[in-house]
Order: sequence, then C-alpha cells, then structure tokens
Amino acid sequence: MERMLLYSLERRRAIRLMYVDGGGALRQVTAVVTAMKDGRVKLYVLRPPQDLEINISDILSADYRKGDEGQE
Repeated sequence: MERMLLYSLERRRAIRLMYVDGGGALRQVTAVVTAMKDGRVKLYVLRPPQDLEINISDILSADYRKGDEGQE
C-alpha cells in the first residue's frame, strides 16, 4: 500500500483509497498524495475538491484509479 502512496506522491497521479474516518465510517476517495510524514498522509481529494490528512494506519486499501494501469 505504501508503494501506491509513493506512486501518487512522486508522479502526481490520482489513486483510489479506502479508509476509516474519525467516526469509524468506511470511505472511498480518489485523491492525489501531496505529502507523507510521520505516519500521516496529506491528500487532495478530487470529488468534492478538498484537502484531507489521515493516518496511514487508517488506510485499508490503495489501488490505481479507474483507467490507470501505472504506465506513463
């Protein structure tokens, strides 16, 4: 999973993430990783446009955005 986060950070490509929010709800977003530090990740969520910061431990899965296969 950390590999996918680094892929997004280094290439500025959107990825799809599933995570648990502060209230315990399951969320799925398409976002670009803007920073990673001290077990936390900063994201720019595409819809609705917003900045988000979460613990990496709260992320359940990360994969390529629909239509993206990781090729340049």
